[in-house]
Amino acid sequence: MGRDKTKDDKYFNCSQEHELDYVSGLYADKNGVYDHLKKKCKSGEINYCTHKQVYKMIQDDLGYPAPN
Repeated sequence: MGRDKTKDDKYFNCSQEHELDYVSGLYADKNGVYDHLKKKCKSGEINYCTHKQVYKMIQDDLGYPAPN
């Protein structure tokens, strides 16, 4: 599945499971990214972050490039 770039500027919503599934599903290590997102949501680190900022965080923290 490819990235929906129309969501890049929309806020990531930690309370919606489909958001976690969508973003983690864009990466080969879906489970690792999912767990990382859950951790960041719980700590509040990605509250009020756009999808694009979340992709950057994943790249910085896990080393996975932003999906196309």
